[in-house]
Amino acid sequence: MSGPTVVIDRLSVTLRHDPAEAPPAADRLRGPVRHAVGGALESALRGLVLPPGHWCLARLDLTLDLDLARPDPALARDWSQAVAAAIERTVQEGRAAAPGALVHYRHDVELLADAVAGLAAGRRERLWAWRQTGILRPGDPAPDAAPGPALLAALERHPQYAAAAVLRAAEDCGLAALERAWGRAGWQRLAALVAPEEPGMGAPDPGTRALARTLLAGSRLAGLVRASRLRPAEPTPDAWALLVLAETDPAALERPAARPGLRALLAEGLRTLAGGPARPAPEPAQRVRELPDGGCAGCGGCTADGGRCAGAGCAAHAGCDRHPGCTGRGTCAGDGGPASGADGAGAPPGRDAPPQGPPSADPPRAGADGSGPAPGGLAAGDSAARAPVRAEPAPHPPGGAATGWAGLLFLLATAAEAGLPDRALAEPALAARPLPWSLRAAARALCGLEPEDPAALALAGLGPDRAAGLLRAAPATPSEQAAVSALAADWARATAARLGDERYADDPFGAVAAVARRPGRITAETGWIEVHLAAADTDLAVRRAGLDLDPGWVGWLGAVVRYRYV
Repeated sequence: MSGPTVVIDRLSVTLRHDPAEAPPAADRLRGPVRHAVGGALESALRGLVLPPGHWCLARLDLTLDLDLARPDPALARDWSQAVAAAIERTVQEGRAAAPGALVHYRHDVELLADAVAGLAAGRRERLWAWRQTGILRPGDPAPDAAPGPALLAALERHPQYAAAAVLRAAEDCGLAALERAWGRAGWQRLAALVAPEEPGMGAPDPGTRALARTLLAGSRLAGLVRASRLRPAEPTPDAWALLVLAETDPAALERPAARPGLRALLAEGLRTLAGGPARPAPEPAQRVRELPDGGCAGCGGCTADGGRCAGAGCAAHAGCDRHPGCTGRGTCAGDGGPASGADGAGAPPGRDAPPQGPPSADPPRAGADGSGPAPGGLAAGDSAARAPVRAEPAPHPPGGAATGWAGLLFLLATAAEAGLPDRALAEPALAARPLPWSLRAAARALCGLEPEDPAALALAGLGPDRAAGLLRAAPATPSEQAAVSALAADWARATAARLGDERYADDPFGAVAAVARRPGRITAETGWIEVHLAAADTDLAVRRAGLDLDPGWVGWLGAVVRYRYV
């Protein structure tokens, strides 16, 4: 969807003539209506000035004086222009002008999510809008009798949006409503739709276990699973694990071979959150306590006899691969005895003490207006690089979040030339990091942005309201800093090469600044990212290089990315 769409299901006209005059022929309006439907109305609607999105109007009543002595094409033109003007006026006046009859969806993901939530929760007041926009079609299962099959049919027509739409719908109507609507079979169909590729085979390494904890800790869906009190039947937790990946690390969903075992770890953690039984492990060495529960990183203090963990700072680490009984809170609940935490009891995997997030790389920072140190590598001495960022971000303001680096997302056009996303997924030093962390760290290394700059978050596929886990992450390790710096340098060189300007042959970071430093507003939601820039800031060099062409659906970000010049 690239602009406003107008769909008219049924058009009817009634002729009321002046009683003092001779009545016109009964079919006098047939000719003008044919001309209108044949092209005049479409031309008039193309001239509408509407905000982008889908505008759904249930009914529009219009009274118009016509001179029936005029030829049919002229009457069709007048009538079509009057219809278009009435639609534009109704939209501008908002829902007050058409209470209950005007619905606006800003983009396709929002539309699909509303239909999924509405059908699952039994809300039918917008059924006409979902049919008008084609989300529901003739021949689909009846929404009243079979809401689950009806919404699955809608999702199967838009597979790239399915995960984002279900995630948004789950926050709206809750997991229990979705469970009632489609049950175990529905979750299976959703899983096949979201991830047709088989998961990566092989045992998860410590980095993958740490990554699983990080993803669960930053997942809203995991919180919904805990709150739902559902006891899911198999393989429902596997479908939930796919949604967690789509929410927190879409690249791992799109390229499962890059993270072997990750999906299974997430599913096991979600089973625990839901209070269900853990799936038996194939070998004694892979126990429930190895699952994402906030354990240690093999600090050396976990003993095999069930005693206390003697490692300093054990609870601050993640990913014990030494002993299956480590609870991550300074104690070890091995085979020989119970956990001996402060309260005398160990928490089950995925419960109570939240998992620690991964470190975060912190380069020199610049303000949202683009001021600050020149772009470069990560600053190990920066105070922000020594401690986690604890600020809780605010939700997006209306119209998007302001930034002085709105052009940063143009670098998506050169991501493949820098080896992304595969390079970051294959980098051993970043194995415990979700791709959004690596992308935000690279953005900061490229431009020296503040941690919470909307451009840096959007390049990672996140908005301020979904970035709390990322902003709370601990500092980067030296090996992570080196990997991110190398990635940023290659990304800068790829961007400079695309621009083809000799000035940047020896200054690739200068090319990044020339592309990225431009004011704008960014809206980053689940499944949809829009960058709003001033038409006056259109850059011919950027345009010639193809950097500001709409990327559309970017699978490893899990979102559609659009640029709008206004």
